[in-house]
Amino acid sequence: MSTPESGSEHSVDRPGGRARAGRRVSMPMVAVCVLGGVVMGVVGFVQEEYLAGAIAVLIMVGLAVVLVVGSRFSDTVALLGDDLHEERNVELHRRSALITLNLVAAVVVVAAIVDFARGGPGTPWVYIAGLIGVTYVGCLLVLNRRG
Repeated sequence: MSTPESGSEHSVDRPGGRARAGRRVSMPMVAVCVLGGVVMGVVGFVQEEYLAGAIAVLIMVGLAVVLVVGSRFSDTVALLGDDLHEERNVELHRRSALITLNLVAAVVVVAAIVDFARGGPGTPWVYIAGLIGVTYVGCLLVLNRRG
């Protein structure tokens, strides 16, 4: 059990060194998953793609269930569910986002180069690369002004 020195009185010692139990996922994130699934399902039904609509609903509701249940047992799942209430989690999220940006940008640039080498126009890769670059520079400008 927790001690006065260890923080929250609701903490419970758990295997693997984690000391936090209970719901650790953002409920708005769960609502977005379910709502997104419902919207995709409705679009599928409207287009008479009933199987695709049902699968979309099942996938997104399944994701919401995995986030709620899995976040109780896994720090990684809790991070996927927007558990950014601890400094360590915020830093992990920032590092993961930076690595993801770099990898996606590299893949897009390589895809554009391959398309150019094959005699293609490079689309949509050059537009995606441009969007990544403009977004990155915009974020730098905003974050630099904020502090």
